[in-house]
Amino acid sequence: MKAIKLDLTAPAPYDQALCRLFADTVYETNKDAYAKRQQNDKDKVIQDIYYGKIAEMMLHKKLKELGKHPRPIDFHIYETKDKSFDCDIQISASMVHVKSCLNNSAFPNSWLFQPNDPVVTSPTPTDVLALVVLAKDSYCYIGQAFGVSYSNPVKETLNKKVIYENNVVVTQKELY
Repeated sequence: MKAIKLDLTAPAPYDQALCRLFADTVYETNKDAYAKRQQNDKDKVIQDIYYGKIAEMMLHKKLKELGKHPRPIDFHIYETKDKSFDCDIQISASMVHVKSCLNNSAFPNSWLFQPNDPVVTSPTPTDVLALVVLAKDSYCYIGQAFGVSYSNPVKETLNKKVIYENNVVVTQKELY
């Protein structure tokens, strides 16, 4: 994947609390989907939702700083039947799909995708991937989803597609 690299800053305490409240509240509408993927640890599911929303907030703030005009972050709690693979952030015609990972020296940074996610199976020229690394000094790779080559996870029991950080090629050209 070709991408630009952006440095990100942590959200304000109020925004972090909002993300925590969202994660705690939305859990009930997500637990069945996680259970189908063999993730039954409530605390882990809530943590994953929280980190995902934190990543969205960090990127949203950075995009605004860069003079982009992203739509507001969606904090709506959808019923299970209304969940989708829609983008997380929209900037004009660009549909930004935000993925996050924790920087953990025990494992290489990577981002997991459902194999049936349309951004994996049939991305459009308006689909953009934002791959966020949550760390003391957080950062993000952002680039076109069209033409991305996904890998299979090292852990063979996972039914996922993955992008490993060492497969991201950093460029200076804005790709979205």
